[in-house]
Amino acid sequence: MTDPQGARPDPVAGQPFPGWNPPRPPGPPGPKTGWIVAGVLGLVVVLGAGIAIGLSLSGGSSQADPAPVPVPAASSAAPSTSASPAAPPGKYSMSGISDACALLDPKPLAKWSTTPIPPVHREGQPSEGYGGDLSCSLRYTSTSATDGVATNEAGIAVRAEFASADRPPAYEQWNTKPAQGWTSGTIAGLGTRNYWRAGSTTEPGPGASYIVGVEDSNVTVEIQVAVHRAPGEAPLKMDDLSSIAQVQTRAVLDRLKKP
Repeated sequence: MTDPQGARPDPVAGQPFPGWNPPRPPGPPGPKTGWIVAGVLGLVVVLGAGIAIGLSLSGGSSQADPAPVPVPAASSAAPSTSASPAAPPGKYSMSGISDACALLDPKPLAKWSTTPIPPVHREGQPSEGYGGDLSCSLRYTSTSATDGVATNEAGIAVRAEFASADRPPAYEQWNTKPAQGWTSGTIAGLGTRNYWRAGSTTEPGPGASYIVGVEDSNVTVEIQVAVHRAPGEAPLKMDDLSSIAQVQTRAVLDRLKKP
């Protein structure tokens, strides 16, 4: 179920969620990196028959810079003195963040799974009015104790986008209507505005996902915690996922604050 404006869908019953590639306006071209374009870091947990819970993180990649336009050797045109628009100021910055995964604390996931899958992360630097973005997905697996064969999975992921001069806050795209069967609400005292969404299943095995999104000053941050267990394992408590997601969201905001 996709928003007509291209906002991120939540997964729904009967529709596998192999990944999501959101339409995203290109960022400004930088001197080296070229145009910022859409990309994905995904944590996907399949829950039950045809139900998938996944987190897609808006990232980006670089395309080669277009070939320069030749300039005549003798030109009487005066050089442009107009400055590029600056990204809106605020109390948050990605300055000094070389690995977005360092913003996350995966230790709470150890109660479910402990074998790491190589992390995936991105750090899109600010450029000519574009505020910058970062994202990371951490995933862990384990073998089910119920049959010694099935694979359990637990993961946490973050994405953050800083305010830009020429586009609305990422919060406007990320705060979408929850899918059928999901619950949602807000959290008192977190940022300027926020949301949470949660979904779970018990068939064929316990699974749950909890998402927190927040806008504060010049940044929008989203965290998701998702867990999938094999059939026969203990049911998941949504309060556990909620607590982890909220604590991690506040920690990420603290770590992104300017000195």
